Amino acid sequence: MSDRNELGRQMAEKLYAAERALDTALAEVGDLSALMTRGRMDHGIAAVVGQEALEHVATCGGTLTKARRALIEGHKQMARDAKAMRIVWSVLGGPELKPTDDGPRVEPVGRLRQVA
Repeated sequence: MSDRNELGRQMAEKLYAAERALDTALAEVGDLSALMTRGRMDHGIAAVVGQEALEHVATCGGTLTKARRALIEGHKQMARDAKAMRIVWSVLGGPELKPTDDGPRVEPVGRLRQVA
């Protein structure tokens, strides 16, 4: 395996970790927003209480969504660059479906494997 392929594999691993971390953060912020709203209603707290905090949390969710889009676009560009440079960064297995440029892909992607 060339040094460039190893670099590609390492970059793909970090990219995957960053994507998972952003998804986790986005899900946690969504859960927090829901808890803030449901908790207020369940405990009979006036809507004005916590409104400013909820707005800040919602802004955070929007910011994370934009960051996720930027990371996805970076992923696409990294894949194009790797292909152009004939760098192998192959993935194997996992729970996620990766779309093609034209639509959904049926093959799952996940953890990386070394390619000889």
